[in-house]
Amino acid sequence: MNIAILIDAENVLPSQADLIFAHAQSLGNIVSREIYGAASALTSWVAPVLKYAIHPNLTIKASKGKNSSDIALVIGAMDLLAAGGFDAVIIASSDSDFSSLSVRLRNAGVEVIGMGNEKANALWRTACSSFVVFQNQKPAQGQQSPKPAQRQASRTQEAQKQPPRKQEQPQQAPVAVSHKERVAVIGQAILKRLQSSGGRLQVSTLFPMLNKLPEYKVDRQGSGKRPLNYLTSTYSDTFRFEDTPDGKNWVSLTSEEASDQGAPIPVEAPVEEEAPVEEPAADQTATGGQEEASEGYTTPQQIVDRLVAGGFEEDTARRITDIFADSESYRSAYNRLRSVFGHNTGREYYQKAKEILSDLAEE
Repeated sequence: MNIAILIDAENVLPSQADLIFAHAQSLGNIVSREIYGAASALTSWVAPVLKYAIHPNLTIKASKGKNSSDIALVIGAMDLLAAGGFDAVIIASSDSDFSSLSVRLRNAGVEVIGMGNEKANALWRTACSSFVVFQNQKPAQGQQSPKPAQRQASRTQEAQKQPPRKQEQPQQAPVAVSHKERVAVIGQAILKRLQSSGGRLQVSTLFPMLNKLPEYKVDRQGSGKRPLNYLTSTYSDTFRFEDTPDGKNWVSLTSEEASDQGAPIPVEAPVEEEAPVEEPAADQTATGGQEEASEGYTTPQQIVDRLVAGGFEEDTARRITDIFADSESYRSAYNRLRSVFGHNTGREYYQKAKEILSDLAEE
């Protein structure tokens, strides 16, 4: 797992740097190290900056009370998201103003690990994928709390002499050896979570649970894919993945799974306006044919031939035909096409194939 570290120097003590980097190294490879703060805050962080090769970002407050450093940290996080190359980010701060940033990153499939003190706001803790509480370290007598950032240099030097506390690594169960076994273990965990949650969840809510599974860490990292792409490509035939216009990603049980387990079949969210969904008549399948055979019944091969004539490759045409045949509605077919072929390509295939199928139904 590739880790990025973002530190709010005006909200975290320099003596906590060892804990931050020890936790990051226990999770994976650190690919970015950034710290943000005014000059008064960064001065006390000189030793940790040199020790861990952290890149300092100096902010200037135009007037008293402005949160320039917080804004700079958010901009840095969004630059990292645009560049990619990391799977998780550690935001070292107890400031609940970063809650919206955490939600945005998690919706993009990035795991957010918050690190702060025991007084951190519940909103900030909940917004993170996980939250690590610093050991209770009170400033020495005569020193101010880390925010506003007016710290004594003597306190910093003394804290640096303290050896970092060793993190006890929990014993893990043996990891499944084969890819097939790991996929089965991960899929079973997702299935149980969906069954206990009514059959439908935001994908981002699965990551805290999945990150505790050694099978997920091994298999996902071995695939080289980001968390969301790994899930949709590996389990597109097992679960239903969909997007909503507000940018959220959802996963739900298929109708068959929900019926077998006695769970309610999830209500699908509306698709984007770019691809309006028209539900077929009650006696029609998604392919537009009649449920009972008749003289004018359209066979799957006829549909494949018509799609090929419309410009599709034969293999693609057969997959599209199978998806429409197995879908209980056009809306379901639309969502499955986007899951299998990607959002943009799936939308294009849906619109083109639906026009061809509509023409066949009218013939």
